[in-house]
Amino acid sequence: MKQMIVLALVAAMVTSCRKEDAPNPNKPPVEKDPEMIYTDLLNRELKFQQAQLVDLNNDSQADIGFSTWYIGDPVEKEDEVLFFAGSYVHSNLLVNHDNGSPAFNKGDLIPVNNFPGLEWYPVAQVEMVYKNTPESGAPYWEGSWKHVNHKYLAVQVMREGRRYNGWIEVSFDIAGEKLILHKSAISSKPDKSVIAGQ
Repeated sequence: MKQMIVLALVAAMVTSCRKEDAPNPNKPPVEKDPEMIYTDLLNRELKFQQAQLVDLNNDSQADIGFSTWYIGDPVEKEDEVLFFAGSYVHSNLLVNHDNGSPAFNKGDLIPVNNFPGLEWYPVAQVEMVYKNTPESGAPYWEGSWKHVNHKYLAVQVMREGRRYNGWIEVSFDIAGEKLILHKSAISSKPDKSVIAGQ
């Protein structure tokens, strides 16, 4: 009887080890793509009246900038602080008709070309989050990035007429009133779609 119990325990342990080691076809591999250039942004914070610059391809030139603007609105009788991302003449952001940009999930495809409702623009400004402070009443937040936690901003860098796709991993902390930049990556090969977070 003792031998049967020991054999059953050994069989259960072997079976459980095999289940853990078996690859899950529904889960993408977490290995880094060797064709991507990765940069740890060390959870850089962007607060009101600050700026953060990101050099995606490590050429000592800023490719994407993040900053804030203060806007007084006498018509609506409220003040607004805008958190935004901007591209330069040599870089592009994926922009919709409202000057927004989608927050990509990990594993989403970031295309090289435009697609319905979204276009790659140089010298663009993507409006991410607003803090509105009315003349009377409590402040409130708006914007498609206000609840993001480790989502991805699609970016493109232009070099010698070729497009290099990438992403910047971003979170927003409403309580701390700050945008957080975690990591960035850009393809080392031109004109290639990339996977957000990989």
